[in-house]
Amino acid sequence: MINLKNHILSLTVIGMSLVLHSCKNPASSDMVISGKESFVDSAISTVRLFKDAQGREVLQKNNTYYDLVDFIDKQDLKKIMVKITKVETGFIDSGTSQSHFIVSASNIADSKSGWKKEFAGSDIDYSNKVVIVHSEGRNQNEEDTYTQYSLLTGEKLMTYTYGQLTTLIPNTSNKRFFGYLSKQSATEDKPEGFALISYVGSNEVIDRVLVKLKGNNTTIPVYTPELKMLVAKESGNTLTNEGKTVIMGHADRTFTAKDINNFAMQINYFLPNATEPITILLPVREDRLDIDNASYDKKIFELSKPN
Repeated sequence: MINLKNHILSLTVIGMSLVLHSCKNPASSDMVISGKESFVDSAISTVRLFKDAQGREVLQKNNTYYDLVDFIDKQDLKKIMVKITKVETGFIDSGTSQSHFIVSASNIADSKSGWKKEFAGSDIDYSNKVVIVHSEGRNQNEEDTYTQYSLLTGEKLMTYTYGQLTTLIPNTSNKRFFGYLSKQSATEDKPEGFALISYVGSNEVIDRVLVKLKGNNTTIPVYTPELKMLVAKESGNTLTNEGKTVIMGHADRTFTAKDINNFAMQINYFLPNATEPITILLPVREDRLDIDNASYDKKIFELSKPN
């Protein structure tokens, strides 16, 4: 536990306040405008430099920031106020640090719909209208790992290693995501078998597939393989971002499960000295992972859906 009696420096920055209200005249930075408030919140940011009980110099930073995010749902446009507090504690002599985040989000039209959670991780991102917490691998046996949450509800959607694949649906913020979780996850989330494939929406878990190796196969690498997307010919779907993203051609804001078709996740395992990868091709049929029509070597892999 940190000994605050040896406190050297404490700096507190007070008064960060965000107020949203209607007004007739533009505001300057030092101008107080009267009006009816529709949302108000405040936070304290702090910086502390001190010595702990072992005599180590510690720098602790606590910063809060806000962002208003537009989420285009099927029926309406939701304006989500995101509040993120990052607490970072670093030991100056060793250069090591730890950080965690306190994240809350609420629809400014309905404050009762909000959620709040605390996450450990190195950084956080919500640019894809989902919250993604990044946990760095700590050694050669751990990969960078990401845990994804709904921006609207805070529900945990999936954990994956290395990177994700994305399907964009025009005229809506709702998306589809593929994630691959290897046994080298840097978090407590581990696959039951060899790997776990997750297929999720922006706000819901849709489907999962377990990958198991048959026999005592030790040749398939345990780290995350190459992941790509494929689209069916003449489907209207297009590939972008070097095969990491699909744009749906015949779906829009009012889509149903029947509209989410004609693309697939391709998993390529490369063995040493091999010229061609060992591949799993997992198609999507009516917004579900279609393992009955998946293409893979059944002598090597076993695919199943968890109960």
